[in-house]
Amino acid sequence: MKFMGFVAIVLAAVSVQAQESVSPAMRETINKISQMRDTLKVSADRSGACETPQSPSCTFEGYCGQLAGKAQDFYLYQDSEGRQVPNMAMVGNLSFAEHCAKGTFPQSAVKDPFVYANQFMDEKAAGGKEQLQRNKERLKKETARTLKIVEDARNHVVKALEAQKNSGNAKQIDNMIARVKAIKYRAAKTDGRYMELVADGCESPNAYYSSETNTITVCPQMMNLPDAALFSTLAHEFGHGIDPCAMEMDFSAEGAKLPEFMSLVVKANQPTVNAAVRGAQNPFKNVISCLQSPQSLEVSIPTKEALLREINEYEDALKEEMGGGQIDEETGEPKATDATDARFEDSRQNIEKNYDRYKYCSEISGSGHIQEAFSDWISAQALTSKVSGIQDASKAREFAFASQTMFFGLACENVKEAVDRKMDQFVESCPQLEEIRAYMEDMKHSDGHSSHPEANLRINRIYYAKPELQKALGCRGGNDAQDCKP
Repeated sequence: MKFMGFVAIVLAAVSVQAQESVSPAMRETINKISQMRDTLKVSADRSGACETPQSPSCTFEGYCGQLAGKAQDFYLYQDSEGRQVPNMAMVGNLSFAEHCAKGTFPQSAVKDPFVYANQFMDEKAAGGKEQLQRNKERLKKETARTLKIVEDARNHVVKALEAQKNSGNAKQIDNMIARVKAIKYRAAKTDGRYMELVADGCESPNAYYSSETNTITVCPQMMNLPDAALFSTLAHEFGHGIDPCAMEMDFSAEGAKLPEFMSLVVKANQPTVNAAVRGAQNPFKNVISCLQSPQSLEVSIPTKEALLREINEYEDALKEEMGGGQIDEETGEPKATDATDARFEDSRQNIEKNYDRYKYCSEISGSGHIQEAFSDWISAQALTSKVSGIQDASKAREFAFASQTMFFGLACENVKEAVDRKMDQFVESCPQLEEIRAYMEDMKHSDGHSSHPEANLRINRIYYAKPELQKALGCRGGNDAQDCKP
C-alpha cells in the first residue's frame, strides 16, 4: 500500500541543481507546473457525488478502465457521502515535478491535509495557525469515525469466523475470535514533526498490524477515504492477527510471544492468553492450501531445500567477492572471514530448525504473500457479511465498489500511464524527474520477495471471486478465480 513509500527518501537524495539559479528551461517547467496546479484545484473543487462506476466484467482492470477519464484529476472518486479517493499517481508525480522548482511552491497543490499530512502538524504547511487548528479538529472528527469503523470491521470479522464454527473446530475458532477481540487500536504520531509521522510508517496512505504489540495503526491519510475502503482495509488488518504465521505463536496480553529468531524482544516470561494453533489444527488450512492453487492466487511457498540453496548460492557469491577470486589452499574454498561463515551457518540452522512450523512467516520464507492473501480472504468474508446486510441495492453496489478504491487510487495501470504521459512534458527541463521515475519502476520490479501480491491479482482472485460481491457490483464474467472455502 505504499505507492509513495520512497518519495521522502528519494527527494532528499536528489541533486541540489534545482536550488541553483532558474534557467529559461526551468522557468518553463515552473510555468507548466503552475498551470497544472490550477487545473488540479479546479478538478478538486468540483462538487457533487460521483455515480458508482459499473463494469461489465468483474475485474480490477475493468473498473480501472471506468476511472481512466479522471486520470488527470486530483481525485479519482467521490462517494455519496463526499469521501474522496486521491489520485496518488498524480500526487506522487507532481511532488517530483515540484522538486525541480524547489522553493517556488511553498503551498500544496490542493489544501487537503488527508493527502498532505504535514498540514496536520506544520503551521506554515497548513496556511496559518487558525487553519492548522481547523485541520486538527478535522483529524479529531475523522479519527472518531475511524474508531467506529474499526469496531464495525472487527464485529464482521468475528461474525464471519462464527459462521464457520462447528463441533470439530469450536475450540480453535474461539481462539481466533479471542485474538481478534484482543487487538487494540494504536494512534499514529500526529502531534510531533512530520518526519516522525513518516518514521511511524505514514509517509503514504497506510494501515498496518503489529503482532508484537497486537495493535492496528491507521495513518491520517486513510481517514477521509470512503467508509467501505476503511472497512475493507481494517478487516484485512484484523486478518493479520489470525493469519497462518500469527496462529503459530502464543499471545500474551501485550502481543505475540515472537520466537527468538524474529525479535530481539522475546516475551517468553509473560503468561499465555491465547495459545498457538498449529497448522494441522488450523480450521482454515483448506483456505491456506486453496490460496496456493492456480485456481486462486497461486501463492508460492518456497521449499526448505530452495531456501537453503539460495543461502548457499548467496554465500558462494559473497565469498567470491570478498576473496577477490582467491582460493584458500587448505580448504579449497574461496577466502572469507569466520564471521561470514558463522552468519551463513546461523541462517541455515534457522531454516532447518524453524521451517516446518514457521514456513508461512515472511521471516522464514522471505515473502509475506500467504499472510497477505489470507488477510485479504478474511477481509472478503467480512465485506460479504457487511454488503449482504445492506438492503438498498444501489448502496450495496457503492459499498462493494468503494471497498477497493484505495487500490484504484494507487495501482490502476491505465491511470498511472495517463499521468506519466502528462508528466512527460517536464522531463526535458527536469532530467531528475525521469531518473527518479526510472528508479521507482526498478524498485517496483527488482524485489522478488515483496511483501504484497500485485493489487490486481489480490482483488481479482480473492475479493471479486466472491459471488456475493459480484452480485452487489452487478458485474458478470471476466474472472475465473476460485472462491476458496474452509
